[in-house]
Amino acid sequence: MKTIKINHIAKTEGHLSFVGAMLDNNFAQAHIETEEGARLIEGILLGRKYYEAPIITSRICGVCPIVHNLTSIKAMESALNVKVTPEIILLRKILENAQIIHSHAIHAYFFSFPDIIGVSNNFNLINKFPKESKIALEVRDWGVQLARIIGGRTVHPINSVIGGFNVEPDLKELDEFMAMKDEVLKKAAQIYNFVIKYKLPKFQRPTNYVSLKSNSEYAVYDGKIYFSDNKSYDSAETFLRDVQEIVLPHEKVKRTQHLERAFMVGALARLNNSFDQLNPEAKKAWNKLKIKLPCYNSFYNILAQVVEIVNCIEELEKDYKLYKKISDKKLLVEVKPRSGKGYAVMEAPRGLLYHEYELNAQGNILHCNVITPTAMFLANLEKDLEQLLPQIKNYSDKKQKDLIKTLIRAYDPCISCATH
Repeated sequence: MKTIKINHIAKTEGHLSFVGAMLDNNFAQAHIETEEGARLIEGILLGRKYYEAPIITSRICGVCPIVHNLTSIKAMESALNVKVTPEIILLRKILENAQIIHSHAIHAYFFSFPDIIGVSNNFNLINKFPKESKIALEVRDWGVQLARIIGGRTVHPINSVIGGFNVEPDLKELDEFMAMKDEVLKKAAQIYNFVIKYKLPKFQRPTNYVSLKSNSEYAVYDGKIYFSDNKSYDSAETFLRDVQEIVLPHEKVKRTQHLERAFMVGALARLNNSFDQLNPEAKKAWNKLKIKLPCYNSFYNILAQVVEIVNCIEELEKDYKLYKKISDKKLLVEVKPRSGKGYAVMEAPRGLLYHEYELNAQGNILHCNVITPTAMFLANLEKDLEQLLPQIKNYSDKKQKDLIKTLIRAYDPCISCATH
């Protein structure tokens, strides 16, 4: 039996390692080990007031705080029976798409792309491709600044609250940044055209892709929960009935299965499930690859992320036009404490995010459950690795480890979220 051990996978959010084994160069096992301690956010929330949940849960992650904030808000609004206005929803969609842009720009170009071209670190990447690196950072910064204008600051938003927004964003500044949209869209297309010049590893494993889905848009804020095996759920509450959270010995992550099967969430899952809802430029970008969907090569999650950057820029423009057409905006509705249960899902950059709360009559939190994208896809990543190992059995030890790290990073794992 051959054992492969990688003590630290760099360029991921958080700390993780890998251990794999091959028997007779045929049968393989693979295990991702999370190296961070449990952070106990769900326990911290117990007994606190309902309005504290979006503030605290946004601290689960520094890369995707916005989606934790918004998903928590949606779940609390469900529990409190709060109905928000269309303009509030539009601002939330813009905020979430801005977050996806800056998260994908960092991950796809600076975390995963170096694996594809064999560059060991980002200093070498920037020295080798200074123009492209600058463009990627400019695209990312545009998303960050949009999030700041709407959310109140670049990390851990304070303006988005249960019931809407504390204050309306500075429309003059928002107009100035939205006026850059065409230029940023060209830059995103440049990055995509640059990245697709390089070949990704060949790999195929039929996978159950899970994402939000809507007939009217490329869903990130709302929609039914869709499984590519044709199973779907109309609400977050019904989705959980078929989902099992599993705690393995000595693990800090609650792994997730659906009907005892692994599944994948994230950019590639969304693109496979909702390709027809992509905006024109994003659809055109993916079609350049001439790859028939569904695409079962998990390495292509990197390219799906860059396509989503293009799509998010297009989506932002549509939502902002609709927002500006509303003359009498109401950005904050009344919220009163009451007992109830609330459930919500949204699309984080790394995939489906689930929040669940139970409140008493005074609005104190009695129960909290958060299931993050990484917790959802870890089992599927291990299944991919088990299939990959026999395929690379004749490679050198270095090349084996390089490909294992490339596949892990392609998933864009967030261990801070997973060990929440």
